[in-house]
Amino acid sequence: MELPVKIYKALIWLTLYGACLHFFDNVYFFDQYPEPAWLNAPIVGLLGVPIALLAHRSVDYIYAGKVDRSFSLIHSYVLANWISLGHYLFAPPSAILPRINFGIGVQCGLAAVLFAYTLWMQLMRARPSLRWSGRAWARNLAMYAVLIAVLEFFWPSRFDPWWMFWR
Repeated sequence: MELPVKIYKALIWLTLYGACLHFFDNVYFFDQYPEPAWLNAPIVGLLGVPIALLAHRSVDYIYAGKVDRSFSLIHSYVLANWISLGHYLFAPPSAILPRINFGIGVQCGLAAVLFAYTLWMQLMRARPSLRWSGRAWARNLAMYAVLIAVLEFFWPSRFDPWWMFWR
């Protein structure tokens, strides 16, 4: 396996470890996290499953020699990791425990590195795959928007206005 692919695979695993760090902390110390009204600890734990499956399936493609097929999955995986930034919709970073900020930072930071590396790999190896990745982003963003809008309709949350620059 060539070095860029080994690095790519390592970044996928590191990002998964970062996500696990944050998810385990979030489940165990759920009461310390700013969360939407419709979320609870068991749901947080279950949300980690699709993230782990995306990572696992992507690595399966790499081992099968189909690196190009992993790119859209990784874009979905990155977005799923970045959803953790949603904690900051409910409290400013200064009001959140440093341990929690660290976990979110590790998870989202590793996902950002993986995102940049994935884009680089796509540009170098499989430029046409960028079209499919764009579709993955559009579908996933639409899915998250609809799901969150429905959940917020039935169980409205109390958003913290610190991030609402237009107010």
